[in-house]
Amino acid sequence: MNRRGLLYTALLAAGLLGAINASAAQIKIVNQDVGTGQGFDDRTPATPIGGNPGTTFGQQAFNVFLFAAEIHGAYLKSNVTIVNNATFEPLECDATGGVLGSSGPVSVFTFDNATGNVPANTWVTGAEADSIAGEDGDPGNADIQSQFNGALGSPGCIEGSKWYMGLDHQVPSGQIDFLNVVLHEMSHGLGFLGLDSLSTGQPFQGKPDIYSYYVKYKGTPWYSLTDAQRVSASTDDGNLAFTGATVIAEAPLALAQPDVYRVSAPAAAVGDYPYAQASFGPLATASNFAGSVVRAVPNDGCSAITNAADIAGKVALIDRGSCDFTVKALAAQTAGASAVLLANNQAAAVTPGGTPASPVNIPVILVNQTAGNTLKANLSGLTGAVGKGNGLAGTNADGVQIYAPAQLAPGSSFSHYDTRLTPNAIMEYAISQDLRGEIDLDLGPALFKDIGWGIDYSNQLLLTCDTGIPRVVPGGMIIGANVIANAKILAGSAADVGAYSTAVRNYASQLAANGLVTADQASSLNACVSDDQVKAQYAAWGPPSAPSAIALGNNTALNGQKGAAGATTAYSLDVPANAKSLSLRTFGGTGDVSISVTDPSGKVTTPANRPGNSEMYTATKPASGTWTLTVKGEKAYTNVSVLGTYVK
Repeated sequence: MNRRGLLYTALLAAGLLGAINASAAQIKIVNQDVGTGQGFDDRTPATPIGGNPGTTFGQQAFNVFLFAAEIHGAYLKSNVTIVNNATFEPLECDATGGVLGSSGPVSVFTFDNATGNVPANTWVTGAEADSIAGEDGDPGNADIQSQFNGALGSPGCIEGSKWYMGLDHQVPSGQIDFLNVVLHEMSHGLGFLGLDSLSTGQPFQGKPDIYSYYVKYKGTPWYSLTDAQRVSASTDDGNLAFTGATVIAEAPLALAQPDVYRVSAPAAAVGDYPYAQASFGPLATASNFAGSVVRAVPNDGCSAITNAADIAGKVALIDRGSCDFTVKALAAQTAGASAVLLANNQAAAVTPGGTPASPVNIPVILVNQTAGNTLKANLSGLTGAVGKGNGLAGTNADGVQIYAPAQLAPGSSFSHYDTRLTPNAIMEYAISQDLRGEIDLDLGPALFKDIGWGIDYSNQLLLTCDTGIPRVVPGGMIIGANVIANAKILAGSAADVGAYSTAVRNYASQLAANGLVTADQASSLNACVSDDQVKAQYAAWGPPSAPSAIALGNNTALNGQKGAAGATTAYSLDVPANAKSLSLRTFGGTGDVSISVTDPSGKVTTPANRPGNSEMYTATKPASGTWTLTVKGEKAYTNVSVLGTYVK
């Protein structure tokens, strides 16, 4: 099968193929922060949290990335390893908002002939092209490049917030679920994005891409529009939709009726008004968002509300603009309002966001400019409550809506589902507080199937044991994928097989207690965590034991090392007391190796593997005693050098 490749360097914010007969995909994470002391290499102490056993910020962040890779890899089919470069960098932000992550494919390819759902001469990401062809079209290079905001929570960058590194979505107020962000960004690199220019309307390098191929605008296919029409359509809010057959078929399984603010009086304003839920504060419900509406004074709510006596116990109507959404919410809360109804002051859609200076305990929603004008013109006796409208939220006559705000948002417009989807989707442009990406990817897998990925709907295996739990089911629930991701994280951090046995059985019990598996599935899963099974799993996924080792001299390279794929060789270095730093590394030669390091206490650290043989582990003020460097052949290797260096 002939392919033509082209490097695609721009980072973005953000029927089953009969020809594919592949196993679950392996997604390999390359830590680009090695040696920087930042991001994934940040050794700031951290307490294990939410199923994440890491004891430093960097370890926890990398564990989240490994977990996300297992989730996506469990249901996607590919016999070619997908390589995802990842790093933390300061990204665009201000005190109340900004970019959380940025990700995209490193390369894209076309096929000379149609294959499955992919027409001839249509761009697909490198990862998908490799899956279809069964070979690596860009060997030696990564498939996905990802960056995450390393400045989050620092002065001037979404102040007061921080990353939540748990794997269970028990996110404290003011924190952002890193797992949801990683799952979202990895999806862009796998193919959830359009490649065309939205400012000129021109297709990327003159050819269609597979994502945009399935988009329609008011019934017209995207590539049947002129360039000028594509520019116009990209900002026509509510009229762009993804039309893949799988996404449309699964929409009723993933989506509910739309959320609306339903006005019951006065007669001139009676009706249903769609709204956007704020990313802070409690979710609006019929019980906490109902009753009389009073206009706040000042109207923008950017200073202390002067009609607090009128506002108390009622819904405060406040204009968008002049200050942050959180300032308005806190002003209304201080005045005693029971809820906040924001009226947009411009046509562009927005999701109210920000990091409040103190907790917001009342629900906050925003209606569009037209609705806001209607409500403000009918304030006398204005009463309403949130409820459910008709149809499926986030759909139109063509399919499931994609994001097309009236003001073009580069990196966000077009390459996301629309914010109207209810429940919120993992691939909306903004991360919402109610997302549960660890167990539900909603319409993400459906879209991947439409654009040509093979999707594995079979039961998840733990090694060879059938858990009885599907990896993914139509509608996006991924409990089976969650099982394998948790099992590998638990095994990799357990001190011994007994600790792993206890942890994985507790996890299985919690799944059943939470109602996420049926009784039959719970029984099958329990059979897969029997004594014999957990021993085999721990042997496969647990931390490597330190083997007998070849002694290294300080700062003396041992050259000419070689080994077979899968084979391990250990090297030891005796580090004296009061050493200032330690470096253990491999370099040179051919092939591909990975490393793990065992400190004198027996603790094992496995740095992220990079392509080739340049691997490194560093430590400041290392403990005295014998340190062991274990080198594993990811591929057969020759002429590799091994070096251990400490500085006194």
